[in-house]
Amino acid sequence: MYDTLIKNATLINGLKEPAQQMDVAIKANRIAAIEKDIAVEQASEVIDAKGLLLTPGFVDPHASTGFGYFFPNAADHKLFQGITTEIFGNCGTSPAPIGNGLVPTMERLSDNIGFPFKWHSLKEYFDSIKDDLQFNIATLIGHSTLRGGYMNDIKDPEPEALPKMKAALAKAMDEGALGLSTGLIYEPGCFADIEEVIELAKTSKEKGGLYASHIRNERDQLEEAIDEALTIGKAAGSNVLVSHLKAAERSNWGKIPGVLEKLEAFNRDNEDIQARIDVYPYTAVSTKLKAFIPKYLLNDGPAALPEKLKNPQAIKDIEEWIHSKGYDLSQMLIISNDIADYHAKTISVIAEEKSWSLAETVARIIQSNYETWIVYHCIDEKDMDTAILWENAMICTDSWSYPINAPKIIGQPHPRSYGAFTTYLERYVLQLKALDWPEAIYKITHLPASFFGLKERGSIQKGFYADLVLLNPDRVKANANYLEPKRLSEGVEYVWINGEKTIAEAKLVETARGGEVLTH
Repeated sequence: MYDTLIKNATLINGLKEPAQQMDVAIKANRIAAIEKDIAVEQASEVIDAKGLLLTPGFVDPHASTGFGYFFPNAADHKLFQGITTEIFGNCGTSPAPIGNGLVPTMERLSDNIGFPFKWHSLKEYFDSIKDDLQFNIATLIGHSTLRGGYMNDIKDPEPEALPKMKAALAKAMDEGALGLSTGLIYEPGCFADIEEVIELAKTSKEKGGLYASHIRNERDQLEEAIDEALTIGKAAGSNVLVSHLKAAERSNWGKIPGVLEKLEAFNRDNEDIQARIDVYPYTAVSTKLKAFIPKYLLNDGPAALPEKLKNPQAIKDIEEWIHSKGYDLSQMLIISNDIADYHAKTISVIAEEKSWSLAETVARIIQSNYETWIVYHCIDEKDMDTAILWENAMICTDSWSYPINAPKIIGQPHPRSYGAFTTYLERYVLQLKALDWPEAIYKITHLPASFFGLKERGSIQKGFYADLVLLNPDRVKANANYLEPKRLSEGVEYVWINGEKTIAEAKLVETARGGEVLTH
């Protein structure tokens, strides 16, 4: 007797094969049968899926912190996009391992966000969340997290720092991490040389992991940053994931085809290791404002920065930095909401209102909140389309799971948090018709699942885990936008995670906790 029978579905199996009319049966946490006609008497529950598409659960290969799982309904906004697995720990930041040097930061984040900080190792972190997961989760290990925990001087590391980081990484890999991530635009990762990253990537590879990188430059030195990522992968013998690929600023628009040629050449020349990218379908980035000031100002950490920014020379240096990088501050919107005078305004508007220079405005905003988040429109739509349509591109949200009703509101999200996957399907399948359904589903199911080594997931096959999405192709729609980013997507009618029904008739099953910790 099957637990659930999905009848009359248009089955898209995730492997780019043509759609078929098939019945699919679920028993416990597995796909038990895939046949043309399964008798309804064989199942406890029968769902008529006529006119609907049945696909594997979507895999989000790029989320961030993993601190939101301690709150109820942290994953609602992703479930309504059809996401059944989230991989976090990207861009150099992961929830573990926590070395002694990082404990004060974690205690501060715990207080600011409201999660209980009671772990140090990755295993301890997994143990603290594993029984209350709405969907599947997995993590990379962040390079900046390792640096913050095991290094005393981020500019001039002591000789023992690297062996400590490698040991901590190896232990975390043994506890289930999928690989190493770097955020080479952010401190403290931005101060690392390539040799340090190669050594850590080797440790990850030795344990079977991959290397994912927010590369060192996504603007005027994009090609050099791509070369660095591929050099690290080659030296470590590791697969490479270039995170949220983009060519930011108008002067760099048109570079994406050349970047993809580099990645294709790497894939041709290396039989055993491969490069992939993840991309979100938006022309605006979301990051912290401090990423747009000279790196030397960050050398001594957040405590020293406010005093540095009072120096007229610092303001002059920021002004020159903005000019040299070509930043358009009229397109940079403050989404942190801790100061009403700044929230939902561009840097240019704030500067005009306060009669400050643009550089002084940036400095004053960072002084008021070191962690200020912005949305910045700086990507060419044609570049975005080219990247997304590359055969080895995966779609991502580049956002963490964090509930609408959390005890503390942390800024405003980028609309990709609530709509990246539905925007992708709406734009590239329904509107542009640049992808057919089998191609589009492959890029968000089998491709990421196979690249990250998620066994028996990412496609609909007998015996595989029952991570499934039933969606209405006529109603797939992202409702989130830049001014109203917390609007749930629509079109997803049912979601099963490890066989447990989590969305039913387009409504959340509040008690569903079918998610599992996925380990390497």
